[in-house]
Amino acid sequence: MDKLDGKTAAIVDENIAKLSELFPEAFTEGKIDFDMLQKLLGANIETEKERYSFTWNGKSEAIKIALKQSTGTLRPDKESSKNWDTTKNLYIEGDNLEVLRLLQAPYRGKVKMIYIDPPYNTGNDFVYNDKFSDTVEDYKESIGETQKTNADTSGRYHTNWLNMMFPRLKLARNLLSDDGIIFISIDDNEQANLKKICDEIFGEEEFIGTITWEKRTKAQNTETARDQFQSRTEYILVYSKLGNRMRFKLKVTGVKTYEHSDEKGVYREKMVEEMSSLGMRGRETMIFPILGVRPRENKQWKIGKDQISFFEQREDVFLRDGKVYLKIRPDDELNERFMPFWSHFFDKETYGTAETGKSELSEVLGTKAHGFETVKPVTLIKKLLFHLKDTNGIESQKNDIIIDCFSGSGTTAQAIMELNSEDGGNRKFIMIQYPEVTEESSETYKAGYKTISELCIDRIKKAGQKIYLKLKEKQETLVSLPEDYQGMVDIDKLDVGFKAFKLDTTNLSIWDEKTEDLEQTLLDNVDAIKDGRTEEDVLYEVLIKYGIDLTVPIEEEEVGGKKIYLIAGGYLTICLEDGLDLAFIEELAKRKPQRVVFRDTGFKDDTVKTNAEMTLRKHGVEDIKVL
Repeated sequence: MDKLDGKTAAIVDENIAKLSELFPEAFTEGKIDFDMLQKLLGANIETEKERYSFTWNGKSEAIKIALKQSTGTLRPDKESSKNWDTTKNLYIEGDNLEVLRLLQAPYRGKVKMIYIDPPYNTGNDFVYNDKFSDTVEDYKESIGETQKTNADTSGRYHTNWLNMMFPRLKLARNLLSDDGIIFISIDDNEQANLKKICDEIFGEEEFIGTITWEKRTKAQNTETARDQFQSRTEYILVYSKLGNRMRFKLKVTGVKTYEHSDEKGVYREKMVEEMSSLGMRGRETMIFPILGVRPRENKQWKIGKDQISFFEQREDVFLRDGKVYLKIRPDDELNERFMPFWSHFFDKETYGTAETGKSELSEVLGTKAHGFETVKPVTLIKKLLFHLKDTNGIESQKNDIIIDCFSGSGTTAQAIMELNSEDGGNRKFIMIQYPEVTEESSETYKAGYKTISELCIDRIKKAGQKIYLKLKEKQETLVSLPEDYQGMVDIDKLDVGFKAFKLDTTNLSIWDEKTEDLEQTLLDNVDAIKDGRTEEDVLYEVLIKYGIDLTVPIEEEEVGGKKIYLIAGGYLTICLEDGLDLAFIEELAKRKPQRVVFRDTGFKDDTVKTNAEMTLRKHGVEDIKVL
């Protein structure tokens, strides 16, 4: 039986395997032959000492951090959760760097959209102050610390921020699907540097563009701000694995109506308008008679002679009250007009502002005294979600997974739930938030939230309840549902819950890198499961290390007097019981499970363990692992 590796996905090994598939000749005895690889790449090797690059102090270590494996885990927190047994959403409390490592196996290549609203490096928002030696243990020790600063006098002002962002973006990209897209909010402080590291991580060919969003419409009237340059905008950098092949869903702004008809069919009337013939746009070719009518002095037609000739040949030109009109038929134009995906979000009603976001948060929490002054509005995130399409240019699949790595107050979660309630979608969210402590003197603390994650969890619960009740009231007040609404939203399937998890060290001593004298621990037959950890804790750790979605159905059954867990309808069977004998193994084997996991010390003796593997393989079970 193989041992289940207690570490997260080995990204380096996966990358080497891909390289081996592309260039098998560049490998000898399992190692890379760089001389041969250079020959295979031909002229595509950069040999000049002076070359275009972006570097900073610590970049090499930041790259290593992105490739580092982890033995950590995510422990279920049912008390903080909502609708645990049915929801497909996740809320994860922990350092997003470590959490992103843990999500590599279960969600690699499965996420349609990632939204990131990271610290803007203003000097006072740097809770993610990584050390290159950080582990989950270090994270656990840091919980409860107050927010760190990154003053511009530190000498490593930009460097600290870049070392924080680089590995997180690197890991985030791995999670994106082949048609995945990432939106990253930023302000003027690090916009230039963010663009450079994203070009390196995602590739310049994956850059879609930069959205400029009007974050505020009111000037700051404080004493320090009055005489300063005040910015009204922020930016959202957009990258997609599809690059310029990415297509966006466009909003219908109106439908043409054809109010008239003749022997040729329906049509609408359009008057041929004039424009000034003076200045740069004036052209003699636009001054000509139409049915004997010429433009007035210093005027020209807005439509050229070729277009007019087309309607004249069809006899679809006529005069009325001295004006020239055309008969426009459906085949002459698109029936629907679409609003493009503009790169400027300046409409307050459509995209919202930071003030809008603050009001939305106040409404959900039921208090204005929450301490959050700058909040992303729900309308902004909904617009980003609205414009998504899939690889074939079709409207975004409504069961997409969306991740927010810096979830803050939970705007993204609320936006997803609202959009699902409006179009019947089943989009799923994964929110990640560091348990940043709030100052005792802050409004947030006084409102009852000791950490930002507590506020976020409360917001998601309350927002979900409001969304559910609003949809329920709407459906109950309708005598009959409109035809285009019929069956669109099944309120019983609307997911406004989430499974909450907390980042922690591994549940098993055998996987703990800091366990002292592990050999003696095993020899003494001490339980490999740490004190205070439950079978359920171990169960979810196995799912993470096995690479299984954390929201899959889990059933509990009894076989031969022993408890087993059936994951995803039998995709994986786990038994964490002790004293397993051959009678149990025989009964389990008859069920023909696809994959099984046992505790290494769970068998009655070594003979049972050996015969168990033989028995299971005889029944066609090839994937057998032990903890």
